[in-house]
Amino acid sequence: MAKVLYVEDNSEVSEIMKDMLEAFFEEVYVAKDGIEGLELYKKYKPELVISDILMPRMNGINLAKEIRKINKDAKIVLITADNDENYYLEAKKLGVLGYFRKPFDFAELQYLFNNL
Repeated sequence: MAKVLYVEDNSEVSEIMKDMLEAFFEEVYVAKDGIEGLELYKKYKPELVISDILMPRMNGINLAKEIRKINKDAKIVLITADNDENYYLEAKKLGVLGYFRKPFDFAELQYLFNNL
């Protein structure tokens, strides 16, 4: 895969993840919230979207819903620090590729990337 979009409101976490993702993808786009993420998705059409769920302006669940309107087959991974099972159920309904709770082992994501 060539392009990935990573959406995260925590700039420190975002920088760390960007560095890791650059080992797997030719192009890594980073957005600070769902609204910016949707704009970047429309502009660059990445093969994979990885998004935090809890963010200002537009959360990751709503971002995934908006992306599904554009591309029903989009590959989306959602990440959250929250233990609310409703997020998990919403993610399942949306048919996301993966759902991870923070903190997560990067090896889990690496396995997912290697099997896309």
